[in-house]
Amino acid sequence: MTALVLLAAGTLSGCSATPAPPPSDTPKPVAAATAAPAAATATPPVFASNDEALAAATAFYASYQGTANTISHDGGVDPQRITPFVTTEMLPGEIASFKRLTEKGVHLVGDLAFDSMTIQSANLKNGSVVVYMCLDVSATDIVDAAGISIVPADRISRHPLQVALTQDSTANRLVLERSELWTGKNFC
Repeated sequence: MTALVLLAAGTLSGCSATPAPPPSDTPKPVAAATAAPAAATATPPVFASNDEALAAATAFYASYQGTANTISHDGGVDPQRITPFVTTEMLPGEIASFKRLTEKGVHLVGDLAFDSMTIQSANLKNGSVVVYMCLDVSATDIVDAAGISIVPADRISRHPLQVALTQDSTANRLVLERSELWTGKNFC
């Protein structure tokens, strides 16, 4: 394309006649001031560094987990409270998990916790972050209406997860996009 434009420009310039000088009584054009072209404003990145992305991911996940704990303490009642924390694609699965608590008549006692969060990858510009973390269920129990535990005695208390978070640009916050049990070497 560039070669075609250069070829056309060269051909046209060779064929143009020399313009006649303007008559001396014709006023000369005066250059008018124009506004300088607007500088292209680059959208700043969502996160300035991996440390900032990790801090945001940690704060977000604590809020998400706090709400999930509350819904689970309530036996899964009003599961839509989790909506602001997850993508629309993930929402049906989250709600279904809470509804299973209601259907079984059980609820969470204690709080799920997490630790050892590290960044697997981060796109600082668009605000997507994938982290590795350890989900700690050791201080929790799932009990029925009579307060009897339904958790197996030999359950694993720490689970390695890979969690993907993405920036919700309309709400200007992170949301949970995916949470999966890590199938590689257990880092917890």
